[in-house]
Amino acid sequence: MAQDIQNYFQFSPFFTDSTSMSDLDWDKLQDKIDKLPLVLGNILTSYKTSEFIEMLAQKYVQLSAQGPNIARIIRDVILADTYIGDMPAQISSKLGVDQNTALEIARAIVSQLFAPVIEDIKKLQMQKFGKLPGARASTQQPTAPQKVPGEDLPESGGNIIDLRNK
Repeated sequence: MAQDIQNYFQFSPFFTDSTSMSDLDWDKLQDKIDKLPLVLGNILTSYKTSEFIEMLAQKYVQLSAQGPNIARIIRDVILADTYIGDMPAQISSKLGVDQNTALEIARAIVSQLFAPVIEDIKKLQMQKFGKLPGARASTQQPTAPQKVPGEDLPESGGNIIDLRNK
């Protein structure tokens, strides 16, 4: 039982970094979470989220020490501190995995963890970044509507990275 609680605190997006945060940073985090829709706050604090992150760490990076990094990335996307389309690059750099593995992890997060709350995440992402993954950033109007591969994602759990702007 004590191990379960320890794992919860280690892999929870809510509690990750809590022991190393200053009181001011903790208060700022609390304020951001308080402003979230309840369903998003629940994702951050849920025991199931912690278990999901632990499973990802074991499956993809074989290092439970990487779990807090995954938790931070998830927290930052939910709080709209990180653009959801940048998630694969964040995963690659923070976990030290190749792009394909990072993309697979990002897809799992979006299709399994974010699926029930994706509309709420999209609203926050649009408010903060003014765009969603796959959206065109061009100043020219296309002559005919064109479907960009991956544009309808993240709902489908497919490719959520937009490399056209890189």
